[in-house]
Amino acid sequence: NNICDAFRQWLFKDADRSEDIMAYYNRHFNNIRHDGSYLTFHGMNPAIELKKHQRDAIARILLGGNTLLAHAVGAGKTFEMVASLMESKRIGLSQKAMIVVPNHLTEQFGQEFLRLYPSAKLLVATKNDMKDEKRVEFCAKIASNTWDAVIIGTSQLERIPVSLERQENFFNNQIEILKSAIKSAKESSDRWTVKQLASMQKQLEKSFFKNAK
Repeated sequence: NNICDAFRQWLFKDADRSEDIMAYYNRHFNNIRHDGSYLTFHGMNPAIELKKHQRDAIARILLGGNTLLAHAVGAGKTFEMVASLMESKRIGLSQKAMIVVPNHLTEQFGQEFLRLYPSAKLLVATKNDMKDEKRVEFCAKIASNTWDAVIIGTSQLERIPVSLERQENFFNNQIEILKSAIKSAKESSDRWTVKQLASMQKQLEKSFFKNAK
């Protein structure tokens, strides 16, 4: 941390130096731009015209995969998410999408979704859907219908159980990774690391057996 702080101070202490380094970084590492002008949005509300930065962001999502939409408030991120989702499904990149939002925004997001795509088939979770007697029915709706999108709150998503088989596969994979790391640490005679990794493995196994119950 001290080295990072010292480098940061050195970098910005000289204006010419910081400009040269930032120009180099942008020229070599920050030089990929996506142009969304070619996109056509089937089924979109014709009364709504997406702006250039929104089209470019959608192209980035479709072509680049995992994407952070770091626009300012009011720049139209919701429409970017909705349009990229619908295009992704239309061209075969996805089949059924789930949008997870803060609990109080589920209904609002659904309304905005339908404003952009009036004929979209949505499943929007309500408070009642996550009650014990309704949860299984709601999950069955997700699985058995061809929704364009399922919109659900963060705490609602946490209430959907993960199958024991999937949990077991995840934990086994993590344990194998730890065993491999322990073996490498033993070969390098790093006793402290071996002890730490062994403790992590024990905690992971304990956590799995607790969840399995």
